[in-house]
Amino acid sequence: MYKVLIVDDERPVRMAIRLAGEWEKLAVSEIAEAPEAHTGLRLLEEWKPDIVLVDIKMPVMDGMEMLHRASARHPEVKYIIISGFDEFEYARQAIQYRVLDYLLKPVDKVELNRSLSEAVRQLNEERKDREMKQRQSMMNNLSLPLFKEKLLTMIIDGDRIHPPILEDYKKLTSMTKQHVLYGCAIIQVLNFEEVCASKFKGDSFSCYFALTNMIDECCAPWSQGFSFRSYKIDHEIIVVLEIGTRPEPQVYSAAKMIEVIHTLQTLFGFASIAGIGGFSASFEKLGESYSEAHAIKSSINILKCENRVFTEAQTGRRAELSSIMNKKELLIRAFESGNIEFTRGIVNGYFELIKQTGYFSMDDARKAAAEFILMIEDIAAQLGIAEDSQGRLLSYGTVAAYPTFEDFSEFVFHVISLVFDRIQDGLKNSEAFNIIRIKNYIDDHFFTDIHLTMFSEQYYLSKEYLSRLFKERFGFGIYEYVLKVRMDRAKEMLDDPSIKIQLVSSKVGFNDNAYFSKAFKKYTGLSPSEYRNLTLQSKKSI
Repeated sequence: MYKVLIVDDERPVRMAIRLAGEWEKLAVSEIAEAPEAHTGLRLLEEWKPDIVLVDIKMPVMDGMEMLHRASARHPEVKYIIISGFDEFEYARQAIQYRVLDYLLKPVDKVELNRSLSEAVRQLNEERKDREMKQRQSMMNNLSLPLFKEKLLTMIIDGDRIHPPILEDYKKLTSMTKQHVLYGCAIIQVLNFEEVCASKFKGDSFSCYFALTNMIDECCAPWSQGFSFRSYKIDHEIIVVLEIGTRPEPQVYSAAKMIEVIHTLQTLFGFASIAGIGGFSASFEKLGESYSEAHAIKSSINILKCENRVFTEAQTGRRAELSSIMNKKELLIRAFESGNIEFTRGIVNGYFELIKQTGYFSMDDARKAAAEFILMIEDIAAQLGIAEDSQGRLLSYGTVAAYPTFEDFSEFVFHVISLVFDRIQDGLKNSEAFNIIRIKNYIDDHFFTDIHLTMFSEQYYLSKEYLSRLFKERFGFGIYEYVLKVRMDRAKEMLDDPSIKIQLVSSKVGFNDNAYFSKAFKKYTGLSPSEYRNLTLQSKKSI
């Protein structure tokens, strides 16, 4: 919708224009009037009309003077002259003020609406033009970063890029300047999830957007930096730096990057570390700089990590340690013992061996954590606690970057506690589990088919774990105990000569008499008949 201002010192003329205009058809929503030029100029500033109709002959300031001032400050407005004088000089002057039309008094309704229609048409066209340019600008602002991110990722990954595309990119991003060095920095955000949850309501897209924008803004005074999210490593930001030629560009960039990391901490609470690769005058060598920055970041010794920005790979005597997988059986026993301190002690012993070496890199920690999770998953499955009684999987979290050894050990102990608690919950929720219940069941049902699976499924515990508990308590494995009860009961019945051996066999759970005889002899050293004869002879001799 548009606004029209009528500037004329004659009220009847203003009224006539109001009545003659087809305003609704022209999409004009508001009309204002000014009885002289000064008021017209003020309304032009304050009210901001789209179309202005101006009378030429007015007291104090005529229409030409008003047009001179108005067109200089508001060239986008459409001006239409109204005059009672059909003189060429006015028309000639009107052209220089970019007047749309020249109407004679008395104003003809058809001519008025024709002029107004042309003004509206031009306004519509210009509005569409502006909107299209705005959309194009917005698309450029959105697509250029995506294009840069895609191209830079390809260069860093070592992908071959068609030369014309690379040249177009350099022109588009002004990367044709002389005496410029290019390099890569990698910022690893250590508490991304925490900040994302607290400051961005868990919206990771907004969090990354704010993070990269802030990095670019911080880099702008000293480098044409462009940062983007790495999709290979969680919470890693790649920063492509462009600085003027100078000695020791890595050292210079490191000092500036310390300020960037400090700002991220102050404004958002992001805790970060960074590695900076080498610089080169060749834009195409960014992949080498990234690889160097990544190696530097991965080599950070988390046993001694006072700095936050690094420019050289750290080295040291790597831990000559056996794999943590070798602690698996010991950890299983510790979990089953129900003693959390014993469990922690095993892991602490492993940590102490690492500390004695004096060097344990972030990469070492990441690999050790991944190996530890694999081992814990295996232990959980073996102990029957991968899922709880409702079928919910046990989640151990994800392997992340560990800036200090304390962070690494905290993660390991957290997982240890999860598994330990799940074992205890399993015992509590297993129908008041007590190992004596299994023994009592065997005593009462020894003559039936008894399998470990029936107990493990009932109590949500692994067969291995149940067997170990039973043997520790009663000195027999479960199957050993079943056999013992059967054989003891068979001996009792064999003492009575009136009970046939075949009946004894079936009474103690053997369907095959021959198999019973074989099992009995293996257990006692005598066949059932030999055992019965020996027992009867003993009774006679008494």
